[in-house]
Amino acid sequence: MAEKTIQPLTVYVHWSESRVFDSETEYDFADFEAKALDVAKTNPLGGYDKTKVTVTFDNDHQHECRLDLGCGGNDQGFTEHCLSTLNYYHVHKDEVDKRWLHDKHHQQLIRLIGTYALDYTLVDLGRMQIKQVEEQAKAQEAAKEEAKQQERERAWREHQQVEEEFQDALEVPIWAKGVIVATLTDYDAEISDPYAGDFHIKTLKTIILAWSKHNRHLFSEMRKASLNHPETTFLNDKEKSVEHRERFAMGDGYYLTDTKYLRYGWKIKKISFYRAQNKSRYVPLGEWAIPE
Repeated sequence: MAEKTIQPLTVYVHWSESRVFDSETEYDFADFEAKALDVAKTNPLGGYDKTKVTVTFDNDHQHECRLDLGCGGNDQGFTEHCLSTLNYYHVHKDEVDKRWLHDKHHQQLIRLIGTYALDYTLVDLGRMQIKQVEEQAKAQEAAKEEAKQQERERAWREHQQVEEEFQDALEVPIWAKGVIVATLTDYDAEISDPYAGDFHIKTLKTIILAWSKHNRHLFSEMRKASLNHPETTFLNDKEKSVEHRERFAMGDGYYLTDTKYLRYGWKIKKISFYRAQNKSRYVPLGEWAIPE
């Protein structure tokens, strides 16, 4: 004989991360479900609003739980939460690492949910709305990213053009074998993905400090050049700077940095002119600090 079904009447919201719901407030069940779906749709790209509720049925039975209202497989309401609980049980009940599905309390929960008179057809409609919202949000994000990429490419082309004009105007001394350059870089959070180990830096400032008469990489020469600009003067102090000697295949050669340097910060490095022609092409666009 089938168990008698019970009808949900009200939902008492203890608290919620969503402003749609007032804490310690009772809602009609249908009203709550509609509001819960709306809240879920406000999280189309991940995340959810935790909401603790107690649902009261027509026989005074109460079901207390926490709903995670959001897209991406999260809850869209109490009915969907119950359906997901049942589906998970039936899909995973025979798996050896899911023994907790057969403990006394969970079995009791499954039996109780089976007696709830819930309209699961509304769940399908809600999931269709969720899917539509997700697709729209993803399309908007893709469009934003495409616009950002186009802007980055435009900015890079503009930078290259300005740099070429800067280099064309340079008069590199005949005796110069290289140029000493200081750069200030920072972590580029916009295009980095730390979870994937993908780190990028952005250059905040470039300063052309001095010409060099030789191809040797001398830290004494770099320190002397640092005195040509007030922002890099501190690197002349051995207590405030670090000498790097990366002579391995993937290393960055010889360079001088501030003591806190880790991928980004202040850095002084010599750029050697490997060809006598077009020496100016080795000189990056930057602030001029070479004394007259």
